[in-house]
Amino acid sequence: MEIRLKHLTKIFPGNPKKNIPDTHAVEDLNLTIPDGKLYALLGPSGCGKSTTLNMIAGLSEPSSGEIWFGDEDVTDLSPEKRGIGLVFQNYALYPHMTVYKNVAFPLTNLRVEEEVKDASGKTVLDDEGKPLIKKRKLTKIEIDKLVRETAKIVQIEEYLWRKPNQLSGGQQQRVAIARALVKHPRVLLLDEPLSNLDARLRLQTREEIRRIQKSTGITTIFVTHDQEEAMSISDEIVVMKLGIEQQSGLPQDVYNEPANRFVANFLGTPPINFFRGEIRGNKIYVGEAMVKEILDKTLPDQKVIVGIRPEGIVPDPKGVLPFTVSQIITQGRDILIQGDHPDETRPCKFVVDAFTEVKVGDIRCNVKPHKCFAFSLEGNEERIA
Repeated sequence: MEIRLKHLTKIFPGNPKKNIPDTHAVEDLNLTIPDGKLYALLGPSGCGKSTTLNMIAGLSEPSSGEIWFGDEDVTDLSPEKRGIGLVFQNYALYPHMTVYKNVAFPLTNLRVEEEVKDASGKTVLDDEGKPLIKKRKLTKIEIDKLVRETAKIVQIEEYLWRKPNQLSGGQQQRVAIARALVKHPRVLLLDEPLSNLDARLRLQTREEIRRIQKSTGITTIFVTHDQEEAMSISDEIVVMKLGIEQQSGLPQDVYNEPANRFVANFLGTPPINFFRGEIRGNKIYVGEAMVKEILDKTLPDQKVIVGIRPEGIVPDPKGVLPFTVSQIITQGRDILIQGDHPDETRPCKFVVDAFTEVKVGDIRCNVKPHKCFAFSLEGNEERIA
């Protein structure tokens, strides 16, 4: 199911009497999510990602704009009529029910439509010659089949007769996903679904979410503030700030070609390093060190902020960029180096492999040009090189 958001806006009214202004939670968001894809809405707390998800779900009414599922405008439809599955960060499982009953619960009051048949098995027509439709509840056999099929997809068949308190956090989250999938929704919406899990379980469960999404082919929107989560499982990511889309695209493309300083800073662990720099003669300088030659355009001389990814700084006795190493942290296969530079805007961190010899004190480094960016000092601090 393709999802289209057209000029979607959400404004929470302020209180003029208390001098509280309106809050623009989402501002003129335009987005198309192709059928069967997994998109991540990514950004810090308060950026509007959960508000966007709630509007898509029908839990929050847009101030303006439209929401389309395929060729159907669902902007004014109630949540139960949109055909969505929704999973929150707290699993909201019924503790007194077994896993089986938790998954089956959404089906107990579900009505399915079917054509009315006469005694001979022929379809009964109404006064306009159209098939007469009736609604009915699912039978116990039909419910049992759906529950077991869904349990197999999310791999919880062996837990069906347990209570939620007998399951790990990751298993409970899979039950919550099964409950959302059992109705065969058109769209699956996940709001920070891994926030309550420890690091290892987050890794395992996000892999499970990706597997489930691929196996079902359901169009899925995944809300998270964790850029590693978003980049690892999404077909595309949408980076948001203060209700405004900053950039969208393939995760690696957004990482490699950030649109502005905010996007560059938000993606990457450790975060990108920033330096005070300038462009002179179509070359990027940090202090007196030329770190990159601009080959694809001609830019005027100007002051800029220079961003260099941690993996783009390489220790080299003949390097152009001086550092004073203050701390060396071994991380198994990698070494995290923290150091200082006269023109940095915050402590600099870069990563080298475990076989690289680095000592505390003064060193020199080279810079990989494709890991180096120049950002404007004006406006939205857009990337200019």
